[in-house]
Amino acid sequence: MALSASQLGPITSSLVVGPNGEHVGPDGTSRSLGGQEDREWFLTLRRRADVILTSGKTFLDEAYRKPQGAALAVFSRQIRHLDLPEGTIALGSAQAKDFREALGHLRLLGYRKIHCEFGPTGFLALSEDNIVESYLSSESQSGIEAFTERNDTPFSLVASGSLFIARIGSVAVH
Repeated sequence: MALSASQLGPITSSLVVGPNGEHVGPDGTSRSLGGQEDREWFLTLRRRADVILTSGKTFLDEAYRKPQGAALAVFSRQIRHLDLPEGTIALGSAQAKDFREALGHLRLLGYRKIHCEFGPTGFLALSEDNIVESYLSSESQSGIEAFTERNDTPFSLVASGSLFIARIGSVAVH
């Protein structure tokens, strides 16, 4: 793998896609899109974080559990506090109106190393923020190309081999 945790900035976001740029695999989740190397990349991003920020939809679709070694924050206008595991930071409309504000709220709470795990809508929104390093991964370069072309966003390939990783959005092109 070409990237290590020490090369990453304090705030990251990630999304895995299949060979046609799809973000949901045959099992209805993103888990079936990546192999072992993608799993290792995902864990690298998570292990360095103080908090994992996700959306209510991703939380439900991916059947989230509390991560080891990091807090979990869920941004949603629809999930009630009781629906979340104990200790989860619930972010609703009182704390933030969008993904960027949810991230800002966590920073106000003192979290510095934040990893964001959203579907395409949140991922693309955060990729436009210059403080977020957004990484798209796929087992094929065609997956990255299909996703970025469909969403009209620039990318810079930062790793290739059995796993392709691209940085997209505001920090992709220097």
